[in-house]
Order: sequence, then C-alpha cells, then structure tokens
Amino acid sequence: MRSFYLNLPLAVVLTAAIPAQAQNWVDVTPATGTAPAARAYASAVFDPVDRKMVIFGGQAGSTRLNDIWEFDLDSYSWADITPGAGSAPAARRTPVSVYDPAGHRMITWSGQGIGNGFFNDVWEFDLATNVWAEFVPAGGPPNIRYGAAGVFDLVAGDLVSFAGFTNQGRFDDVWRFNAVAATWTDVTPATGPLERCLHSASYDSQGHRMIMYGGQNNGARSDIWAFDLDLDTWTELTPAGSPPGRWFAAHVYDAANHRSTIFGGNSGSTAVNEVWVFTFATSAWGQLAPSGTAPTAREGSAAIYDGDNDRMVVFGGTNGGTDHNEVWALENLSGTVTHAGESPPPSLDVLQQNSPNPFNPATVIRYELATPGRVVLRVYDSRGRLVKTIIDASLAAGPHSAVWDGRDDGGRKAASGVYFYRLDTGRSTQAKKMVLVE
Repeated sequence: MRSFYLNLPLAVVLTAAIPAQAQNWVDVTPATGTAPAARAYASAVFDPVDRKMVIFGGQAGSTRLNDIWEFDLDSYSWADITPGAGSAPAARRTPVSVYDPAGHRMITWSGQGIGNGFFNDVWEFDLATNVWAEFVPAGGPPNIRYGAAGVFDLVAGDLVSFAGFTNQGRFDDVWRFNAVAATWTDVTPATGPLERCLHSASYDSQGHRMIMYGGQNNGARSDIWAFDLDLDTWTELTPAGSPPGRWFAAHVYDAANHRSTIFGGNSGSTAVNEVWVFTFATSAWGQLAPSGTAPTAREGSAAIYDGDNDRMVVFGGTNGGTDHNEVWALENLSGTVTHAGESPPPSLDVLQQNSPNPFNPATVIRYELATPGRVVLRVYDSRGRLVKTIIDASLAAGPHSAVWDGRDDGGRKAASGVYFYRLDTGRSTQAKKMVLVE
C-alpha cells in the first residue's frame, strides 16, 4: 500500500460563503405510510427509469440491515421492495452501490457486518423484478473491506471502487468490476491519494471521472481527487482553501453546474450539517447558506442527485447515537452563481438523447458546442468496446447532428442490444444510452 501523493500545481482560490439567493432545504419526509427504520451508513442510487431513490442496508443502532426501500421522488412515498424469498446479501453497513442503466439494476459490493464481518461479495438487484442475484466473479477479488466508495463507469460498464478498511488496515487500491463479464481488474496507478476509508465518491459525467473526497486516515481528510476513467490515473484537485476535513459525508455530482455537493459528515470531533460545493470550472470550494430549516448535524447520510428537479435528496444519518430516517431535499441548486463574486459558469457542451430510441436501422444524435474545437463522437457496446467512430473533426460552435446507421467501423451491421454514444470535446465528456432493435 502506497503512502504518497500526486501533487499538481493548482490556482489558489479561497473559500467564501455563497449567498442564499435560491437554495433552500425542504423536509419531504412522508407524513403517513410505512417508512424505513432510522439508520446511517446505507447506500443510495438514483433510478432514472422510475424516478426513485433506492436505499440498501445500513446500520440502525447496533443492528446491521439488508432491506431495500424505494422513495418515489414525485409522490414522496416509501415502498419496501425487499424480496420475501430467495438469496440476498448479508446485512451490512457502508455497501458500495451503483446504478447500471444497461441492466436497470443496482450493483453492490463490500461492507461490514457485525464485528469484523467484512465482505467483498458482489450482487445485483433487478429493479424491474425486485430480485437479488449474486455474481461469481473471475479475477481478484479485492480484499474484504468496508468504508469504500465507488461509481459506475457508463462507457466501460464497470463498477469502479477506491480504498476502504479492514482489520488489515486501510487501502489505496482502485478496482474495476465489469458487470457483463463479471470480472475484477486491479487498475491501481503508481501514484494517487493516501490510503483511507469512510470517504465519498461521485461520477463526473462531463469529465468521465470518479471524484473522490475526504475520508479518514489519522484524522479527517479534506483532499479532493479525480480518477480519469479512460486512463485509470489520479489527479489531485485540492485548492489551498478547503473546508475542514470530514468523513462519512454525503456527496453527489451536480451535472447542471458541473460541481460536487457535500452535505454533513464527521469533522473528527463532531458531526456537521454544512453544505459545500466544489466547482470544477474554478477549482474552488464555496459554502452554501440555504434558506429554510436545515437537517440537524449528522454523518453517514445517503444521497442522490435529482437533475430533473435541480436538487440533492438526502436520507438518514446519525449523530451521538440518534439515527434518522427523514428525507430532505436541497432545492434549487442552480439558483445562484457557483462561487461568491464570480460570474455564472460558461456555457457548456450539450449532448442530447438520440432519436428515435429504440431504433432500427438508423438514429440521429444531436449535440451543441459551446465553443469551436475538435469533436470526437463514438459508439461503444455494453462491454465498453469501440463499435463506431462517427465524428473525429474540428467543428464550429453551435448545434450539430450526426447519424449512426447501426453499423460498425468495418461496415458490418451491429447486433441488437444496448449501446452507448460518447461525445468528447476536450472540455467535457458526456455519454448516453441507446437501444438498437431488430
């Protein structure tokens, strides 16, 4: 295990409070109906098909849990979708769970049971049938652990996870689990963040990166890093001015504003209920001051980003032995500039959903460029293999469109199935799913 950093020169940008012009806290906890037990250290994924926040596992008092609940983001109601029969993961806290759009499923691995009952098993939960199935992976697997963090790589179809802790100590390794081939691959680069646990991660859809923040190693960490999912390399983003370090913070990527949003966590001496944002365009932290009654200080909350409604949705957490099961929404994330005294961020490149979708034999992909420059538009299959390079050219700013005729670079007709198209502009990387049918 390595204990050194990759330090890159970064602009010095001091933190500052962001005026409360728009963000506000809203308690959206249902007043009636069944609800999950109060808990902390559960995982959460966003199901964009059914618009649900899906919660798995966690810890209630000293009890580990393995139930699954879904929270409807439109009706504000809970439903217990725990299977009544069949195999299921053992009860655990801090599982790493991600959403796989190609399979419309939650993939989960690792965590801690009672005592030193650490896990490294991998499971899928089918969100259409509400059934668990365990993978039987080839390669690896990573060491058993808890307190890891990970994301889903939309292009490669991989769960990508970093670090964690067991009774053997902390790790600084990076592993990929391919959800189609059920294979583990160790992709730990030569340099990267210090070993840690209890950190958090989110998927930067513009940069095609895993963003890792904070955690614990000899105290609370305050560093922030980006893991390039194309190159499998780390870059440190930590500016000179950063919020106090913390572990067990809730963390989402705000795609509309191209920033990470952090809520709560444990600063090493106490739980907090602060909200901070890291804006990637300026490499700067800023503290939000939302209006409304805020959640009480807590650590170990689970959270998702609801881009359709421009908000972060937070569930549960704990502080001083008091567990929570409220649901909170931090509304209007885009309602103010991203950092005090700055102008709004520049216009961004936009990749639209293809049409028609599903399609046969051809589909149109539309996109808009904020500035002129080189553009690469490629199609990948569900295992991340390159199928077709549609565009690799310098283009003017403004709207554009391209047609994929359902054929690969060799002119062969592609098989029916799920594909991803990816737009690279040098400023951002964006990917979306499409379906070719017979």
